[in-house]
Amino acid sequence: MGQKASTTTKPRSGSLNGGQRREVEGESPPHQTTLCSREETIEHGENVDVRINALDNDEPTNIAPSLGNEDEEEVGTCQATDVNLHHDQEPYDMALQAMDQGRDTQVLDGGRECYNDGNVVAFSETENAVTQITNPSQLSGQGNKVINIGPHSTVNIFHGTSDEPSTVPNFDSPPEDFPLAQCQDSLKSYFKSRLSYLHPLAWNETFTMKIEDIFTTVDLVTRTQQGGNIERRALPSTVDALTARSDFPRPRRILIEGNAGIGKTTEVSKLAFDWAEGRSPVLEKYDLVFPIALRKVDESQSLTECIFDQLLPKDAPFQKSDLETYLKGNGRVLIILDGFDEWVIHEGHNVTELLTGNVLRDCCLLVTTRPSHTPQLQSLMCPDTQVEITGFSQDNIRTYVHRFFTGDETKAAALVSKMDSSLIPTGILATPIMLLLTCMMWEEKQDLVFGGRIFPLYDELVSFTIRRHCVRNNIGSNQGIPDNIRDALFCAGSLAFNGLIENNLVYSKSDVAKYCGEDSLQELVLLGILHRQESPSRLNPSDQFSFSHKTMQEYFAGLHFAKRLQDKTTGKSNLNTYLKTAQSVRDLENMVMFACAKLGSEADLILAHLVKIYQKDVEHLSDTFSGELSAFPDFLYSKCRATGNEEEFVRPSDLAFFRYQTYMEIALLCFYESGCLSLVDDIFLAKGVIQFSGVGPRVYNALEHVLNKIQPQSLRNVKSLWLVNTTQCLVSPVIDYLKMMNLSELNLQIACLGGHDPNTGPCARLSQQLPYITNLRKLDLSWNDLLCSDLLVLLPSLKMLVELEELYLSINKLAGCGKEISELLRSLRNLKVLNVHLCKLSLEDVLQIATAVVQYCPKMEVFDWRANMTGPDDGDWKVRDVLRGLK
Repeated sequence: MGQKASTTTKPRSGSLNGGQRREVEGESPPHQTTLCSREETIEHGENVDVRINALDNDEPTNIAPSLGNEDEEEVGTCQATDVNLHHDQEPYDMALQAMDQGRDTQVLDGGRECYNDGNVVAFSETENAVTQITNPSQLSGQGNKVINIGPHSTVNIFHGTSDEPSTVPNFDSPPEDFPLAQCQDSLKSYFKSRLSYLHPLAWNETFTMKIEDIFTTVDLVTRTQQGGNIERRALPSTVDALTARSDFPRPRRILIEGNAGIGKTTEVSKLAFDWAEGRSPVLEKYDLVFPIALRKVDESQSLTECIFDQLLPKDAPFQKSDLETYLKGNGRVLIILDGFDEWVIHEGHNVTELLTGNVLRDCCLLVTTRPSHTPQLQSLMCPDTQVEITGFSQDNIRTYVHRFFTGDETKAAALVSKMDSSLIPTGILATPIMLLLTCMMWEEKQDLVFGGRIFPLYDELVSFTIRRHCVRNNIGSNQGIPDNIRDALFCAGSLAFNGLIENNLVYSKSDVAKYCGEDSLQELVLLGILHRQESPSRLNPSDQFSFSHKTMQEYFAGLHFAKRLQDKTTGKSNLNTYLKTAQSVRDLENMVMFACAKLGSEADLILAHLVKIYQKDVEHLSDTFSGELSAFPDFLYSKCRATGNEEEFVRPSDLAFFRYQTYMEIALLCFYESGCLSLVDDIFLAKGVIQFSGVGPRVYNALEHVLNKIQPQSLRNVKSLWLVNTTQCLVSPVIDYLKMMNLSELNLQIACLGGHDPNTGPCARLSQQLPYITNLRKLDLSWNDLLCSDLLVLLPSLKMLVELEELYLSINKLAGCGKEISELLRSLRNLKVLNVHLCKLSLEDVLQIATAVVQYCPKMEVFDWRANMTGPDDGDWKVRDVLRGLK
């Protein structure tokens, strides 16, 4: 049976590395091991190469990777710190309703998240004291630290080397002749007058709300710079990222990333406003705060010219040169660059020099960007702190709804119930604008039908804005959409489509004029579809326009693209022009999905084109990563999925999987949104394999729907199903279709199966399906937090899998289940591989299982019992003595 348990040489100890969810990159997954003893490790702790059962001394380092600035003059190696900021606790202070404003005010409460450069969200402002955890066992890696910032929050600090003589800012006194007090007064006056109010509804610009009456707690995330596991915690606001830490007494280089509409710009506005009002002790250490909108920074402008242009009055009592002198060597200045993704980098520009650390290195620098530009920004600024705003969690959404409908719990509960069964699992309400408008639609019309598709929701949102506009302006709409509005919507499609093709999210008035007349432009602004952005330049004001959210731009672009494709003379040429390759499909994925949804039953033209690209560019990629899916770093997948950056993939197999699964996701959503499934077999059943790793609820929702519509005889072609690496249990609806497949392999590793209701949970549903999968040869249930109670639910059906050859139960909580597992082996006499490592089994448990292996599994080749509670080394020898009976 391959390598039998060695009885002549005592095994050396190894260590298990990488935590409870991953094997070390490059090592074999557990099912590739031979007979192994318990290594001297603790649960969830380390990792070894068990194929040779030898000590693995290659411990991972926690030194942050270089981000490419080492060769810059006077710039040291990165000291990368990612601040962990996503919470699982019950959200609070979701949306404080503005006082004394009436029903409209409550409607608008979260509304400011929708508008103001498409990046508006306000945050609660709670300061947490920072205390260092002093237990050395909690620190990992030389110079690394874990810092507690409150009862539910930590900061992970990954410390690299630095050539700088000191990381402490220069606190030398600024020039005495600079009129600091007057400069402060000018800034504070401007912030209080211009940033204290928000215009939450684009179609009602006369309505304003105080920024202090609006705040929301938003989930923030931290990841390690080494690409390790992402830990999710919460901070009340990004102000806490500026809090002193032991190795960074004054954090100076903070990167904030977040998708459009998630809250970056409003967070910047609130930070400046709180400084002006003196509301934050953290901000009191800054004498001056300069929030600069990068979209209005001209190529010829210096940094001080930008400050004068956007923030200071024309009659400021000092010159630009005075300010330049004051800023040099001054550690009590906070400079905020908002919207790096909207700025064209100019080599040698003051802003570029500031980002790279060539000028004003003692000032604190905070920069916001969308994820697509995060890698580029990282390489430029080498941040010591990185924060990601992720939007509303599922609990946030529910709480927001109840806050929105304060005083009407019946209406709130009804909407939450509708959302729970459709919209919330898709993840599309994580963006505040979508949640706000959904609440507003529900307030107006409680008979709305919510499904899992996105396109009908956007259709309803646009119809809602048109109805609201017509009512407010006494425009009759009984005969349908007025002609002038219809013309404006058509112009919006052209503008949106060409903007996406040119990668343009912000338009000048001359850009808009290419596609929209003045009347249509005015209608789009009044409708709230286009947002006229207030120019940040006080000296050279000029209008700019953007869609209320990027997905709204993609929606209108999809409508325009669908109309183009309906032209039989040019339809195919449009596909060949704009969707040439799998990469172009990825670049325009939402537009393609919306176009498919608009076309409905006529979407076969696009879907056939997607099949063609799949067969040419994608299908062969699955051969590159076959059998390695469980080892794929799903945290890296989700990150690169957001940014589109492929440079972080080192292994060719990882890059191949990223491209393959991204395309399969897009194709699945196109089939789902269109409802046209005649060609689905040509992609998803072509090789008899369905596999997804690390995808979210929207994909699982679409997969369940597509499986429900596929003909039973076609489903029998599915031989292998991999649904792995989820952070919540999403697979339950898909499990119900297992009996319709002819599976030989089922991999549900890291699918969060354990700890649920024994009668209705995923284990109960899986138990109902397994007896029908009579040809199953390989079953992987590892890393699922399975308890003995879960195993008892599965046991009867597992005993019926008499043809099973490989069973993986590793990294579950199966203490005391030795008897149950040994009884299972009575039925599984064809078993060749059994993996129960790191399952908290006692020596007695393991001995019972080993005895059953000898008695009932003559074909056994690999029995992995590593890292269980078998006591000292003689426990492993006792197990090996039992295994001598294997022939």
